[in-house]
Parts: sequence; C-alpha cells; structure tokens
Amino acid sequence: MYLLDTNIVSADAPAKRRVGPEAFTAWAHERSESLYLSTVTIAEIEAGIARAVRIGATTKAERLRRWLAALEHFYAERILPFGLDEARRAGAILDRARAHDPGFEDIAIAATAAVRGFTVLTANERHFAPLGVQYVNPLKQLPR
Repeated sequence: MYLLDTNIVSADAPAKRRVGPEAFTAWAHERSESLYLSTVTIAEIEAGIARAVRIGATTKAERLRRWLAALEHFYAERILPFGLDEARRAGAILDRARAHDPGFEDIAIAATAAVRGFTVLTANERHFAPLGVQYVNPLKQLPR
C-alpha cells in the first residue's frame, strides 16, 4: 500500500498539469486501489485554494475546487485521517528529525504511513529521508 505525498498528487493539479513520467502514470492507474491520500494532503490543497482566493485568482481557485472534489470522490474511502495514533508517531518522528527541521505536513504524512505500514510516494526525497519511513520517488524509480 502507498500513501501519496502532496507533491505527487499535485503534479496533476489544473494549475500544474505536469503529470509524472508515462511509466509512473501507467503504474499508478494499474494499482489505483492500493494508493491512498492523507487528510493532510487535503489541508494542503485547501491552503492552495485559500491562497488563490486571497490573491484574487478566482478562476484558478474554482479549477482547484473542482479538482479537489474529483480527488475526494475518486479516493473516497482511501483518504486516511490523522488521528491519535498518527499524532503519537508524529511526535517520535519530529524528535528524531528535529535537526533537519521538517515541515509538519511531511511529519504527519510520514506518521500516517508508518502507523499503517505504507510506503510514501514522494518527489521530496530529502524531506522524507530523515523521517525513518519507507519512501520511493516514483518519478525516478517505480515501486516494486
């Protein structure tokens, strides 16, 4: 099972449209039922929508809202909460990685993956390397 980091999900956002290599796109399509999102990713996307609204980019905000609604529909039961178990694991990860000054979003995604035994799919290898969780950059190498 795989937990998608926000940067992997966002590669297909309306404002970006830089979907990963064709090999990853095909791999992900074949394994869509084993791909999960974190509620933290939803929060990060909502922050992007709020920023677009704040700066007056209303068309962008609306496109992002529609895209997020499609993601929520597609992933439905595969959107994982950040709960008490994840919070406890995040505290341990945060202490271990403090010297690297990771962002809380990455800590929360790492903790969610760790609690469930998932591998994080991320393009931010340097963010996840010190966190002690399994991760793969699917834009460089497809998971086995």
